[in-house]
Amino acid sequence: MLESLDTSGGEVLSYFIPDAIKLTVLEDDRCSKTITCNAIITTYEREVLLSDAVIEELEIEILSPKTGLWRFKGEEKVRRGVAPED
Repeated sequence: MLESLDTSGGEVLSYFIPDAIKLTVLEDDRCSKTITCNAIITTYEREVLLSDAVIEELEIEILSPKTGLWRFKGEEKVRRGVAPED
């Protein structure tokens, strides 16, 4: 369904698809639980963005957003994010 979303840069037309994605974080030594989430698709954004609610539901703790350091909730191991795809 096409919707107009308010953003900091103004209104943007986007496709909102409820319950469209099954999402799991896969690491070599561990996986998160699988959650179902909505998808919002716009022609203005090329990277995948996760909401606060999705990050929390996946039990991810962001330690350093700029350098990409994170961990699963309750673990000591610090993990490094991956570079964005072109």
